[in-house]
Amino acid sequence: MYKPFIFFDLGQTLVDEWNFIAHFDSKLLETLNGFGARIDQRNYRSVRNSIIRDRKIGYGSVKELVIEVCGMLSPPGYDKAILSRLEPQIKQGRKELFRFFEDAGPALKALSNYEMGIIANQAEDINDLLEKAGLAKFFRVQVISSMVGLKKPDPKIFELALEHAGRPASECIMVGDRLDTDICPANTLGMTTIRTTNSLFSLQVPAKKCEQPVYTVARLAEIPPIIERIIS
Repeated sequence: MYKPFIFFDLGQTLVDEWNFIAHFDSKLLETLNGFGARIDQRNYRSVRNSIIRDRKIGYGSVKELVIEVCGMLSPPGYDKAILSRLEPQIKQGRKELFRFFEDAGPALKALSNYEMGIIANQAEDINDLLEKAGLAKFFRVQVISSMVGLKKPDPKIFELALEHAGRPASECIMVGDRLDTDICPANTLGMTTIRTTNSLFSLQVPAKKCEQPVYTVARLAEIPPIIERIIS
């Protein structure tokens, strides 16, 4: 039996963003109220969660989430001003609060006899985090949106990663937290999919057949036994 090539998403899959999310929520709520929104934390989170659950930010970033939240909670025309106010804090928050999940390193080490790669929508600063954590060495292929000019769920970014890996989709596994940007395009190409749910995007539920993951895990530590089961 061949050994599969395993691809990972980064944000909220390998990268623990919970502290960043708490920081982002606090700063956005504070700024919204500074612009006259008059909303409490409970109502803010309800709106934020509905935006994520209903995929109103499409396939976008935190910045697009800001625009969408502002469109629902702030006076018209304030979205760009609020985003401009928040952008330095978002950048600093990424730098200071992004870290890898505690079981990311052990899970990758347990999988180190397999070839692995990354397919992620991330800014280039994510490379510094990978290097500082000592995890870059595990990935033979790194396809980062900001570096290749493509973004998930565009199948071209997956096809580029498969080309670099030198493998057909049928011999590859995609691990990610989002049904729309990770699971659906990977399933459509014929990859085996594993969804992680320690993520804000666990709010998503499958909206179509391609969004149904083959496997679902709550922790990265669950992945090595699944891979062994797949190849047995």
